[in-house]
Parts: sequence; C-alpha cells; structure tokens
Amino acid sequence: MKFLYSLSVVLLLSSCATTSIDQREVIPELFDTEIKKGKIFVFSNHIDPRPLNLRVNDEVRKIKHKQTQIFDLKDGQNSVFSFMNSIAGGEQENCDDQPYTFNTNMFPEVETYFFVIQKGYDTSAIFKLLCFKDFEVNEEAFRRQIENPRSRRNEAIDALAQSLVEDFIF
Repeated sequence: MKFLYSLSVVLLLSSCATTSIDQREVIPELFDTEIKKGKIFVFSNHIDPRPLNLRVNDEVRKIKHKQTQIFDLKDGQNSVFSFMNSIAGGEQENCDDQPYTFNTNMFPEVETYFFVIQKGYDTSAIFKLLCFKDFEVNEEAFRRQIENPRSRRNEAIDALAQSLVEDFIF
C-alpha cells in the first residue's frame, strides 16, 4: 500500500513540474552566428489570445503571443509594424501611426536586428486604448525576453514606461 501511495505522489509531482523549452531547438537561427546575419528577429509578447498581423518590409505574416518570426534584412530602408486589424485600408491598434523604420546604411556594422512587440496604451486618444508597440532591443534583451516572456524586467517594458511618461509630461 505504501508503494502505491509513494508512486501516486511521485506521478502527481512529476506531472506538476514545469518543463523548460530549449530555444536552441525552437529558433536555431538565433544561435548560429553566420545564419543570423542579415536577419530581423521579431518576438511577440503581446499577451493577447488573438494573433497579430506583422508587416516587415512589406511582407505581412500572422504572429501569435510568444512566437518568433524571422525576416530577411534589406540593404537600406527597413520597417517593422504590428497591427491587429486592417479596416478600410488602415492598419489598426498600433500605438504609433507609422512603422518603426531604420536604415542599414546608417549602421553598417549592425548585421542583425531584434524587435519585441508589447501591449501598451495609446495616450493620444481621449480614452486610453490598448494598442501594440514595436521595440528595437539588443540581442541580450531579446534572448531574455524569449526565455522568460513573463518577466517584468526587460528593455521593452522600460521603453514603454518611458514612452508613457513622456506622453504624460510633454
């Protein structure tokens, strides 16, 4: 009888244990220095059950919460923009009206770009509306975010907080 009791306790405890996902298996491109060159990595931490639309350099894909998408980096002008809906030709629910743009010619030493999508608030409206914000982060912050998306300590949240403070003060 003690054996059955011990076995049930072990099975119960092992079923409750959380498993850690090795990101090297999920996103091998991120860990290969040669393959990640010339890429744009986008991680969505938007905490919404609905998938977002993600437009990078005119290519639109769906992205779910805690998912990473990889795009080819273009020489020159690049853009990243997440949005929920496209209504009457306009893309809705991004905190910014314009995509995040950057030019690779300005920083030729940067070979890979990393972005995190977070949920934020549109403070330009009369009512504070939920929206999505696209943040450029460094590789270390990107890896921390994909390893622990629930962590409250990350550069994207710090940047969002700073953006909200600037909107209220100025």
